[in-house]
Amino acid sequence: MGYSIHEPAGVTAHIIPWNFPISTTARGIAPALAAGCTVVAKPAKQTPFTALLLAELLAKAGLPAGVCNIVTGTGADVGTPLTRHPQVDHITFTGSVQTGRAVMKAAADEITRVVLELGGKSPVVVLKDCDREQALAGVMGAIFEHAGQICSAGSRLVIEREIHAEFVAELIARTRALKPGHGLREPDLGPVNSAQHLEKIAGFVEHARAAGANIATGGSATSDPETGKGWFFEPTIIDGAAPADEVVCEEIFGPVLTIQIAEDGDHALALANDCQYGLVAGIYTRDFVKAHQFARKTDAGQIYINEYFAGGIEVPFGGNKKIRFRP
Repeated sequence: MGYSIHEPAGVTAHIIPWNFPISTTARGIAPALAAGCTVVAKPAKQTPFTALLLAELLAKAGLPAGVCNIVTGTGADVGTPLTRHPQVDHITFTGSVQTGRAVMKAAADEITRVVLELGGKSPVVVLKDCDREQALAGVMGAIFEHAGQICSAGSRLVIEREIHAEFVAELIARTRALKPGHGLREPDLGPVNSAQHLEKIAGFVEHARAAGANIATGGSATSDPETGKGWFFEPTIIDGAAPADEVVCEEIFGPVLTIQIAEDGDHALALANDCQYGLVAGIYTRDFVKAHQFARKTDAGQIYINEYFAGGIEVPFGGNKKIRFRP
């Protein structure tokens, strides 16, 4: 007789990002607790309170003391010791490629199991036969939702030349109409996470401007129009970017969209794949045969067809690569 038993991994360490602090905390803690594991979670230093409040609610609900533990602090003071600790059995990390690489190296010393969710520079391909209104709405949401601070944001628009001029003109008009403001006032665009992050986004755009990029709209730091305060960056479009440009290759993590022009569908596929990241991708076309062929040939973990941020929690999510693809 042979049979398998599902057993808890043991002590799980969770290193949590700042951009979706409650959902990324919950999605790691919930399955760990359900499997019978204990949790030590380190929220991002910028956003510790949601994890602390969640742990408080778990305690009030009757979770035994010591089963879910929240430790606040910096990566150096808390994150690194967690990844190196010999009694940690499983590590989950969401964040940058640079930090993820360090986590994986640290975990190697104890052969600790690791799950990483890292960066993205996801393409949204718009073909000439698309539903224009559907595609415009999808591209806007893909990059400007949450001020672009989403690992799977559609930060690269790859569009066929035949419709480029008209589509981008409408895209620019809609982008200029977006109003920033405090989140509780339900604005079109919210702030970025910190002064430091605002400076990082501005640095990418300034490098592009200095290199002669066409900043079609936006391109500067701004503020809440009602208070004159806050860490805001204008919704920005950089048109006609080359594949080797920094703003095309690197994750900006802000409301900055780069546009690449494709001569046809095959060229669009090549541009979509020509990136070190392979998290998600999207395509807008009325031809479902073409759409599913694109999905099959695109090197990304998740592909959206005629919508963006789709699929739901039931669908696997994760990236494929950290290489530059050359067809």
